[in-house]
Amino acid sequence: MAREYGTSVETTASPDKVWRVWSDMTTWGDWNPNVSTMEWQGGFVSGSAGVMNTKAGQHHNMQLVDVQPGRGFALLTKVVPGTQFRFNCRIEPAGAKTKISQMVEVGGPLGPVMGGMLGPQVSKEFGTLLSNLARKAEST
Repeated sequence: MAREYGTSVETTASPDKVWRVWSDMTTWGDWNPNVSTMEWQGGFVSGSAGVMNTKAGQHHNMQLVDVQPGRGFALLTKVVPGTQFRFNCRIEPAGAKTKISQMVEVGGPLGPVMGGMLGPQVSKEFGTLLSNLARKAEST
């Protein structure tokens, strides 16, 4: 298994509230600093696919996998040739709070070579993104 890079935050929002925000891709541009819009077909279910349009003007083809309502999901994308990025997004009860995590694994033929460089770079904004997600969930 590839090494994961990422972070977690805790929120007072319930796991259900976090899930409602995270699984509604129409809101991603509200709290994710990189996303302008998500063009998605097939709903928030394993195997559905679409395009993430970034504020930097990039367009990433993505696929949802391992969707477990209320608990987590993963997004797969190829950004750099020879690699596959898997974003593991998790929601876990943590006492009176909810722990939300986002990690990235860099796989593919060049994953073992590129992961140590790309993983920390890709994951550096996860803390901001998760804090924004937590705030949005707390206010809904």
